[in-house]
Amino acid sequence: MKYLLVVCTMMFFFGSTQAQTYDSVPPYQKDSTLPKFLLLRQDSTWFNTAQIPKHTPVVITFFNPSCEHCEHEATVLSKQMNKLKNVYFVWATYEGSFAEIDTFAKRYHLAEFKNIHFVKDVNFLIPSFYRLRMTPYMVAYNKHGRLIKTWETGASPEELIKMFH
Repeated sequence: MKYLLVVCTMMFFFGSTQAQTYDSVPPYQKDSTLPKFLLLRQDSTWFNTAQIPKHTPVVITFFNPSCEHCEHEATVLSKQMNKLKNVYFVWATYEGSFAEIDTFAKRYHLAEFKNIHFVKDVNFLIPSFYRLRMTPYMVAYNKHGRLIKTWETGASPEELIKMFH
């Protein structure tokens, strides 16, 4: 009887401690709606993507203030922003201080636009959700909050203009 109890206990133990399988499908591919991220603003308040005005297309850019590719993306995008005034841009990072983020936004003239918002992803939500590997990572949602496209290395302003007009 003891032998049977030990065997059953071992079967239960080994059956319940098996390694969990890795889900190879990123969360954004399972649900194409704009996720409800909580991101930190410079004034220490929380920005929730649910606060984005309804019926507004959204582009989320995950960047690093010291990344040369991100600097290039910011440079080319700022030159075309007059054609993207109807798009809500969220530039998020977990790197750098808010002073560095502010310097980046001013250096590339992105701070001049009311439709561009800079935030910190202190909980590492965006990289986990999209499983991104490099910056700048961009993702676009239409005015209904549905995923249109992702870019692992940034998007051209011309492509964004064409997409949203």
